[in-house]
Amino acid sequence: MRRLTLTWIAAVTLALPGASWAQAQTGDDAADPEAGAAAFRVGAQAFRANQFDVAARMLEQAYALDPRPETAFSIAQANRLQYYLDRVSWRIQRAVQLYQVYLDQLPAGPRAQDAIDRLAALEPVLVELRQRGELTPYVAPVRTELVVGADVERADVTVDGKAVALWQPVEVEAGEHVIVVEAVGYERAERRVVIAAGRLLPVDVSLESKAGRLRVHAEAGSTMFVDGRRRGSAAVEVEVTPGEHFVSVTRRGRESWSEVVEVGRDQDVSLDATLQRTAQRRITRWVLVTAGALAVSAGATGIWAYTTRREARMLDEERRDLDATPETLARYNQLVDDEQRRRSLTAGLGIAAVSVAALGAAMWWFDNEPPGAAPGIDVAPAIGADAAGLVVMGRY
Repeated sequence: MRRLTLTWIAAVTLALPGASWAQAQTGDDAADPEAGAAAFRVGAQAFRANQFDVAARMLEQAYALDPRPETAFSIAQANRLQYYLDRVSWRIQRAVQLYQVYLDQLPAGPRAQDAIDRLAALEPVLVELRQRGELTPYVAPVRTELVVGADVERADVTVDGKAVALWQPVEVEAGEHVIVVEAVGYERAERRVVIAAGRLLPVDVSLESKAGRLRVHAEAGSTMFVDGRRRGSAAVEVEVTPGEHFVSVTRRGRESWSEVVEVGRDQDVSLDATLQRTAQRRITRWVLVTAGALAVSAGATGIWAYTTRREARMLDEERRDLDATPETLARYNQLVDDEQRRRSLTAGLGIAAVSVAALGAAMWWFDNEPPGAAPGIDVAPAIGADAAGLVVMGRY
């Protein structure tokens, strides 16, 4: 019985002037798919702004060009809500008709239960309006109008220099018109449109967000990365798209610093990055100090070997002149042996100093942490009890 009632209501309401409505709304746009898309976007925006009358008119245009059941449901919703604001009776009739269209085409659709509930509430109202003789037909307005929409909550809109409101029909002359939309956090947008006489033209203005600005304060020599991309010195202000960003700061010998930050449209964001010295950098300092100590020791033993050699040369002159005593010859031989040992020690200390210095330099050079979330390869020296080398580590 329930289904029979719904079918009867739909059959009656199909007497609505649907064809004339579609023609009045679309004009010559039937071949322009973008016109239907623009009408739908402006209608959806108007619906979210509680401008249900404009939403219904715009969605009717979209439905005439692309009759989807989801759009029919949205038109029914807009007319139902607007009825409780202006009490125009044909809105109930149109809502009942389109709820039924949705159920006929999508009986198991995601909004089917909502459509059934709405029909259960609106059918008695429609019957009562008909019995009281208050059910008036829809009469399409014959006006040349345009509606400006944008996907923002507030904006300053002008048509030919005259201030108008978003999602409000504006009566204009047929021909070309200049539309300007300005909103906080967005770039100024200008559109030129041409409207034919007797048309309702939806103008969906796409606004481009203004970039935000990001600056990180860190010690000199630091490098900033935003979302894994190097953006230069941390002291330089960079522009970023509005939204969430992963910011990292690195510097040789410092642990990388990172933070997730939200940057709004046309917003200045300043961060302070405190970089901590790495453990490797602290070890590197002692490695280089050790290399210096070895170098000093090599120099000292070199001087010691040189003085030993000079003394040996003096005794060698006596030996050649046949003036050397047995004690002098013994001393000469001892000095030669001492010089060789000291030269070997100098060479060993020198090689050790160079090796340790090279290791320290490598530790200093490769002590450069990558950004916290960025993939890459790390190369770092490793020192063991009886060996030294380099460790290569990759992240993906």
